[in-house]
Amino acid sequence: MARTARKKPTKKSRRNVKPVSVMALCVTAGFFLGFGLGALMDNLLLIIALGLIAGAATGYYFDKKNNIPYTRRNH
Repeated sequence: MARTARKKPTKKSRRNVKPVSVMALCVTAGFFLGFGLGALMDNLLLIIALGLIAGAATGYYFDKKNNIPYTRRNH
């Protein structure tokens, strides 16, 4: 029997997780949505291009919101 009080287990602080770019995910989703919609509309090339542009714009918006840099920093 110990005479000292037990220490409460301390909650480990959350690891600081760096935000990750979602640009590739959004562009890929835009491509596949454009491919599917383009096949339905019989206008494949134009709709795929519009899907890629919309995906890139969405990815850029979310990356700007999460402070993702697109350039490398010189050390």
